[in-house]
Amino acid sequence: MEEPTGWLAVLRDGFSAVGILAFAISGALLAVQKRMDVVGMAGLAVVTATGGGMIRDLLIGATPVAALVDWWMLAVALAGALVVFVLHRWIERLDRPVLVFDAIGLGIFAVEGARKAIDFGVGPVGAAFVGMLTGIGGGILRDALANEIPAVFRRESRLYLLPALVGSSAAAAAVELGVGSWLVLGLLALLVCGLRIASELLHWRVPALRTEAIPVVRRDDPDAGAS
Repeated sequence: MEEPTGWLAVLRDGFSAVGILAFAISGALLAVQKRMDVVGMAGLAVVTATGGGMIRDLLIGATPVAALVDWWMLAVALAGALVVFVLHRWIERLDRPVLVFDAIGLGIFAVEGARKAIDFGVGPVGAAFVGMLTGIGGGILRDALANEIPAVFRRESRLYLLPALVGSSAAAAAVELGVGSWLVLGLLALLVCGLRIASELLHWRVPALRTEAIPVVRRDDPDAGAS
């Protein structure tokens, strides 16, 4: 894909910046919910915002990874943490703010990850997979560090991986066919964001096996040997 110029170049750089900021805010908000201090907020914001991109760059051989070269990415992530630190009481009044900002980051990173993979010579199928991992990677690291089962692995969670895969596949196909303009990629990112939020509002989820919790019997329980 040809390098954009003029306002398209600004759109390209802003595309990644918005995704980083959105993921950073979602990470910082979760840190607030987990009663972390300002260091924890900053750390979770940075990991959430840059983790998916680092996974992407390692997979496609784009080293050193962008987050360690482009200082503005770290600056934007820390700015997201600062926004939450200053405005968290107002932001928390929104309906499920972590979901909203996570959905924005998911859409942008899934699409942008697939585009970059294509640029580095990865085939469309591999690029779709890389884009999906770019989208969900930051959220997985965020939840793991916050001592939660990542949303993508929870049986009761709504659609998460599938919207990312749909967006990354569409982006990879568009770029491969030569129609992957930044406007098209932006619309695809919006589609992923919309699918993610709609899945929560409409209770969409993938099928899961019905299982029951296995009771744990303690050895010191006097009734443990009763039949």
